[in-house]
Amino acid sequence: MTTTVHRRALVAGAGCWIVASLGFVVLELLTAVAVPGYSYTAHYISTLGVPAWSPRSYLLNGALYVQGALFVVGAVLVARAVRARWSGVLFVVLALIAAAGDFLVAFVYGGSPLWNDGHESLHALGAILAIFGGNLAIIAGTVVAGRAIGGRAYRVVGLLIAAAGLVIFALLQNYDYWTVRYAPIGTVERGCVYTVMLWQLLTGICLLTRRVRSAG
Repeated sequence: MTTTVHRRALVAGAGCWIVASLGFVVLELLTAVAVPGYSYTAHYISTLGVPAWSPRSYLLNGALYVQGALFVVGAVLVARAVRARWSGVLFVVLALIAAAGDFLVAFVYGGSPLWNDGHESLHALGAILAIFGGNLAIIAGTVVAGRAIGGRAYRVVGLLIAAAGLVIFALLQNYDYWTVRYAPIGTVERGCVYTVMLWQLLTGICLLTRRVRSAG
């Protein structure tokens, strides 16, 4: 009975991450196609969340809320299922930090009351928490989920995804000096945002595959 419960928790956590990652990408696309001239390579993601410029801004902002919430729920479910103690706590805390960032970016959008009152720095803070916290969470999450998935390959790939996200995030913070000549801003930003989505999708699929194999 206990094993069945743990498997259900793993499947539910995997489902949260798959829905979060694919949902974000799809909703971002649906928002972007409604903005004439929008470029994935040249424009920031959060530009799509500005109502004055983006007719479907609610989709992008909603996607951020969903991403943050499901990231945390999945982290709690998987950490409890594999009985990870300190690594599980660290993973959940980092997921909460990333989610807080997602919520701030969605709540303090361009033209929002807080933005207009001079608190636009909260938006920037949210982006840092979401991206930096999210990629740090990948490291802890790889350790936690790796206990269920097993095998060295998953752990190596998970850590490489996190490393790529953190390196690209560093390039984003020093864009005017390190990256402006090599890649447009939208590409750099998405490089360190999509690593979180990629890890969720990969880990979710690996957890589901493990569940099917163990059930057979």
